[in-house]
Amino acid sequence: MDQLSSPSVAVIGGGPMGLAIAYQLALEGCRPVLLEADDRLGGMAASFDFAGVPIERYYHFHCLSDQAFFQLLEELNLSQLVRWKQTAMGFFLDGRLYPWGSAGSVLKLRRLPLLSRLRYLLHAARCLSLRDWRHLDGISATEWLRTWLGPKGYEVLWSKLFAYKFYQYTDSLSAAWIWSRIRRIGQSRRWLKETLGYLEGGSDRWIDAIEHKILELGGEIRLSSPVIALAGDAQGARITTTSGSEVFDAVISTVPLPLVAPMLRQGQQDPSLIAAYEAQQSVACACVVLQTSKPITGNFWTNVNDSRFAIPGIIEMSNLRPITPHITYVPFYMPAEHPDYGRPNEAFIADSVACLKAINPELQTADILASHCSRYRYAQPVCGTHFLDTLPPLNPIANIWIADTTVYYPEDRGISESVGFGRDLARKVLKALQ
Repeated sequence: MDQLSSPSVAVIGGGPMGLAIAYQLALEGCRPVLLEADDRLGGMAASFDFAGVPIERYYHFHCLSDQAFFQLLEELNLSQLVRWKQTAMGFFLDGRLYPWGSAGSVLKLRRLPLLSRLRYLLHAARCLSLRDWRHLDGISATEWLRTWLGPKGYEVLWSKLFAYKFYQYTDSLSAAWIWSRIRRIGQSRRWLKETLGYLEGGSDRWIDAIEHKILELGGEIRLSSPVIALAGDAQGARITTTSGSEVFDAVISTVPLPLVAPMLRQGQQDPSLIAAYEAQQSVACACVVLQTSKPITGNFWTNVNDSRFAIPGIIEMSNLRPITPHITYVPFYMPAEHPDYGRPNEAFIADSVACLKAINPELQTADILASHCSRYRYAQPVCGTHFLDTLPPLNPIANIWIADTTVYYPEDRGISESVGFGRDLARKVLKALQ
């Protein structure tokens, strides 16, 4: 495509999907303009300096099935930096840490009746063998899990994970959504061992590389540029930021759908369409990151079912990536309107330390070297039953395309899924503009 005659396209949002869209547009000969409200690229994959260690604000890992991401790394000459590790999982249940994740560990969990353990393994096998998920779309996740595992199995293994992540939305979640999460991890196994990946240097490596490529190909990136208003018609699409207004041939938004509503309202768009974006539900996250002088466990992921803590699990990144001092993520998910979300960061950090000390009684206060708490209002979309029917159309206004991580439901938000969808969307938009 001749850049002099190529359409002008703006991309709103510099997370993985927005970066992938801008990259693909640039590869196709466009000169995209990428607008990011934050002072850095990456969205939830963005990093910060944590007491001298560059680390993502929110935890990320890669699975063996993440082909779209691996293809991108190949094009950016980064594929040689992918590392794989056999990881372990644990379950902190009523004050005791159990091994988890393998068939053997499930069968040894005497906290559950033998029948519940067998039902759990059958359900895991069914998730791996299932290909057509459409019949699960209209079933609630909790109903589906109770049917497979029985009341006792659900109560012990899943109830706290749902309750301390989705709160009042727990019983409205789609079984198709939870199936895709179970299946993704289940498929990331080599020789029956859970195998997860990371990129040497973390997400910054690929984010820096794709930013460089976008700029090299003639694209433009504007940080600290929140979009205030968005409007479109047959002649083009207008974006308004604090710097003024610009008209483009097309605009592609990748920010969380609820954030689109105020943009459209300021752009004086259809009130019924605005309401559709406002109706999309998400839960927020206050994610604590702790540096400790020693590991908490030998696990990468430890589920937590303990009435003392409103914590669904901890993620020990140093048990995947060789990072020192030891780094552990403790996420607190909850609706943003929940009173606890308004607590100060120090309260979340104190709860996190107490939980880690409960899991590992040998951990002392002196072992806590540094702490940080990041917050994100739209961290986890609530994917209810018949979820796709609730989403606004991808191209709701002439010359404006609006997507976020919900559009590839039932897959859950992920870097690879966002990259793959984003690149395909960029091609579709260019074809539509021809």
